[in-house]
Amino acid sequence: MLVALSVALFGVAFAVRGDDGDAPASVPKERTPKQQNAPAPLVTEIRRHSPVGRFQAARCQERSHSVENPTRWFHPTDNFYPPGKDAPTRTDLDHLANNDGAVVVTYREDASPAAQRALQRWAATGIGVVVAPGQLTGNDELDAYTADRRLTCDRIDLDQLTTFTDRHFSKPIPYTPHGKRSG
Repeated sequence: MLVALSVALFGVAFAVRGDDGDAPASVPKERTPKQQNAPAPLVTEIRRHSPVGRFQAARCQERSHSVENPTRWFHPTDNFYPPGKDAPTRTDLDHLANNDGAVVVTYREDASPAAQRALQRWAATGIGVVVAPGQLTGNDELDAYTADRRLTCDRIDLDQLTTFTDRHFSKPIPYTPHGKRSG
């Protein structure tokens, strides 16, 4: 539900930013694509520390990344998912990264209860993030991605995750309303 609310808030924020306060409410003002204002960044300061504490120090790697745009998807309703059958699918998560400007965070399904609680606390402090169990390879315990960047860590380092997320939301993220599920 928090993710759906976050997505709705993105849409409202972008719609409000596009309004011209001088135009009467009853007369819609036409705009060409060149006249439309780009959405403003959601973050103006990139934090070096997580709002809920670091949890673990880790070695992390950030790199370029791309995500396929799925044709079928469903919007997850929560911002944190424990391991289990109700977790969103990879295509649901990829849709969020590609089309909703979200930061997707996956963790090992066998993560400790303490790690899951830390990630859940962290997810509750953000807007536009979804944390879910995933199929991680090698020694990675954390994988975060957007449509164009990926962060992998060998432990659950919430400080580095916060910095990665803030960098993503420090640039304008275009959003086009598109419903809650694919056809």
